[in-house]
Amino acid sequence: MKTLDVRGLVLKEYETGEADKRLLLLCKEHGRIMAYARGARKPRSKFMAAAQLFTYSDFVLAAGRGFFSVSQADVIESFYNLRTDYDRLATAHLITDVCEKTVLENTNCDGLLRLVLKCLMNLTKDKFPHKHIIAVFFMKFFEFYGIRPKIGNGEYWNSEGICEKPTNTDTIKISPAAAAACSFILNSELAQAFSFEATENILDELIKMSRLVWRGHFDAELKFI
Repeated sequence: MKTLDVRGLVLKEYETGEADKRLLLLCKEHGRIMAYARGARKPRSKFMAAAQLFTYSDFVLAAGRGFFSVSQADVIESFYNLRTDYDRLATAHLITDVCEKTVLENTNCDGLLRLVLKCLMNLTKDKFPHKHIIAVFFMKFFEFYGIRPKIGNGEYWNSEGICEKPTNTDTIKISPAAAAACSFILNSELAQAFSFEATENILDELIKMSRLVWRGHFDAELKFI
């Protein structure tokens, strides 16, 4: 039987059968993969730990007729602390929802996976407010997806980025501080993109800006925080 070695993050978990799970994985080099974890809901299952939401693991997948099944799994990071705080947990769900709704099969998404893992790690460490994580995630996600918002002169924002005056599409007025924070995020490497200070009002602005870009480019609904 053909096998596939992948390193991936559990985006979604679905109960199936008496004790099985279906796992939607975001994998290096392969994009999204759906895999069955037989018996993963049994207390003594060897897959129980790796088959949890948000868990990052090395998987060996056995290829069946149109599906994969997990034959081996070794946990790299469980991000356990996400489950101890409502805001962190809700933010992690938002991030994985975005990935579920946008990532295709057989698509190299290593950059997106690095972004997601960085966000989850920062949430786990409680290093930044959850709104801070959301703001960085979306701006970097848009960049990864090829719809990088335009940055320049202007007091307004629409689904394409900063503009000088209101347009026919949904437009909001933004503060110079929010524009500067957005520019910093987009012009920084991922490792430095979180390293800015912002009030909660500015973070709320950045999230509103992200919502406009999302709605302008994607049909899927998201529950923004």
